[in-house]
Amino acid sequence: MIAAVLFDGDQTLWDFQKVMRTALAAVLDELRQARPGPAADKLRIGELAADRGAVAEELQGIEFNLARLRQLGFDRTLRRLRDGDHASPFTEAEDAALSEQLTSSYFHHRDRDPALFSDTLPCLNALRGHYRIGLLSNGSRLPESIGLAGYFEAVVFAQDHQVAKPDAGIFTVVEQQMKVEPEGCVLIGDHPVNDVVGAKRAGWRAIWIDRPGDGSWLAPPGCTELPDAVITALDQLPAVLAHL
Repeated sequence: MIAAVLFDGDQTLWDFQKVMRTALAAVLDELRQARPGPAADKLRIGELAADRGAVAEELQGIEFNLARLRQLGFDRTLRRLRDGDHASPFTEAEDAALSEQLTSSYFHHRDRDPALFSDTLPCLNALRGHYRIGLLSNGSRLPESIGLAGYFEAVVFAQDHQVAKPDAGIFTVVEQQMKVEPEGCVLIGDHPVNDVVGAKRAGWRAIWIDRPGDGSWLAPPGCTELPDAVITALDQLPAVLAHL
């Protein structure tokens, strides 16, 4: 019997890609104002995202703080400007100060728009009173900052526990906080490995939300775990949970 329903956040409850790109666009404008010149003019949002992604890959399993990773990504971008063909006249210390400023600005802009999917609130309201609800995320958007205060009994962020999905350790944190057994938990998420494979290996049930509706489940390379159900929108969830 399902006792606890846990949700992933990014691309499950809200459109993180949208808010990330909006925030990076604002940061890029600030960077160009602070470091005017042809090198900054050539910068694109994709490069800012790629620099952050490269840092996260290098520090996987070492650095979990998302603000720190974002700042290190901006550090890398500014270092490329400083060392590029049109070398920046600014010092490393000046770039470090700007990187810290850009990081603060990024998170400010990121949470200005909740970007909740249209089916998020109706789904959470429908499940209230029937299941214990929690948030299990490798991200860091606080529910109360985006209009979701009071919905979640437990909010578990990977960065707070130094362990991230799909590692079974983060699922254990939820079980301990909510005092539930693995077989009574289900995770709804969009990521085939982090959410589905991670949950199944932890002894949970898993529901894959395929918002783009690209097709049936395709197991990630090297994985044999299957989701217990596949949905394309959260309004399908109450009926699916009732049949698990």
